Amino acid sequence: MIDSTYDQKDRPWFYFISSTSLVMSITTLFFRWREEPIISFSGNFQTNNFNEIFQFLILLCSTLCIPLSVEYIECTEMAITEFLLFVLTATLGGMFLCGANDLITIFVAPECFSLCSYLLSGYTKRDIRSNETTMKYLLMGGASSSILVHGLSWLYGLSGGEIELQEIVNGLINTQMYNSPGISIALISITVGIGFKLSPAPFHQWTPDVYEGVRCYIVGSHPSETTSVIGASVDKRITLR
Repeated sequence: MIDSTYDQKDRPWFYFISSTSLVMSITTLFFRWREEPIISFSGNFQTNNFNEIFQFLILLCSTLCIPLSVEYIECTEMAITEFLLFVLTATLGGMFLCGANDLITIFVAPECFSLCSYLLSGYTKRDIRSNETTMKYLLMGGASSSILVHGLSWLYGLSGGEIELQEIVNGLINTQMYNSPGISIALISITVGIGFKLSPAPFHQWTPDVYEGVRCYIVGSHPSETTSVIGASVDKRITLR
């Protein structure tokens, strides 16, 4: 709406509004520090100090990404509104993922972040390398997501149809399936799915090809650090359960 009513000369307002919203979110997290944990959305989302640490890091990465990209976007005369929309939507997906407390949110939230990352990697549409990067990133991201949801479906079935993390643990104990081979399949699939998104060895083969065509201000400030923070948060939550 703002883009449709303001002229191109007012583009700095878009940076200001986006940066201000991120700074206000960081300030809100500081005021919430040391408060009692909150479980909302029927147990699908949990807010506590542990989650807020990762949410703060995600907000910090996004806040740094916007001012670093100003000069390049102005020189190339690309659409700023789409870029800011992708960054803020990816940030929102990462924030939800840090507090995810059920399998559905754990799958949907990173897809929200991943889709925006695909679009950011191919933001320079006239660059052949950027187009190649987007295609490789999309294919590898889709493959890793399918492996991840395969592991999550095993957990859902073995626990007796539970989706909340703590209920899954209780369900595995009640059904006495915690020592079954299916648990190994689920954990391996989840590890591989998250591993491809984090790109540690030996899941890192696709990373050089993808990052070669992505602009430095995007790689340095948003997808790489934010993806690592999100992956570490999800891995830690699943491990703690």
